[in-house]
Amino acid sequence: MDNARRRAAPMAPEDRKAAIVDSVLPLVGERGVDVTSRELAQAAGVAEGTLFRAFGDKTALVGAVAVEGLHRAAGPEQALAELTAIDPGLPLERRLELVIETGRGRAAEAMRWMSVLRHLQAALPPVDDDTSRQRMTAFRDKFMAQRLSQHEATVAGITAVLAPDLHRLRVPVDVAISLIESAIAGAHMRFDNLLPTIPADVLADALVNGLAGPPNEPAKKSGPELPDAAASSTAVSTAAPGAPIPGSPAPSLEGNCL
Repeated sequence: MDNARRRAAPMAPEDRKAAIVDSVLPLVGERGVDVTSRELAQAAGVAEGTLFRAFGDKTALVGAVAVEGLHRAAGPEQALAELTAIDPGLPLERRLELVIETGRGRAAEAMRWMSVLRHLQAALPPVDDDTSRQRMTAFRDKFMAQRLSQHEATVAGITAVLAPDLHRLRVPVDVAISLIESAIAGAHMRFDNLLPTIPADVLADALVNGLAGPPNEPAKKSGPELPDAAASSTAVSTAAPGAPIPGSPAPSLEGNCL
């Protein structure tokens, strides 16, 4: 009887905070800084007062969630696992397409949480004290160390993806990896939005097969004819006239870029 009435041991403060962060992370990822305390409490399954006792205020909770989200997006173990899970029996173009899609997804996730942190920082009054500066420095150092670990894991993962075709590479493997990483990052470095993002399969094909055929080879048309000029403006091609539009197969070329 006594055992039946005995209440469960209270959760340690740090464990409770971690459980709350884990529960509300998807909600904060969707709503950002616009999320309300009531929504956070409902997602965590606790009273609003519990949130305030654990974190002090909504800003502190959203900040803790954003930091955790950023750490997860930069997690080296998951990055390596995702890349080494790519089937080595697939054609090289398809493997690189999956690498690009995976990298774009992780970069978009990291940028989403960085955006939340920037909005929080902009809403806060400027703080100029040693404790705050030390806290920010510690966070920055920890995050940069994790980014370094993630990059090392990414290099190892892409090397494994390229392994079945190392004999085909026309450049050193480290150069090939840099080209692939640059192609992934390029989708997130353009701020003008003048061109849509190049589809991953088109980008992978360009990396493997190059941008140009042999000299004096007539340009080949591929893909369906676009119905009007407006539709043609959606084509993503910085190559010479007659180059294939995104989504259409590129002409077979001699040699390959990698």
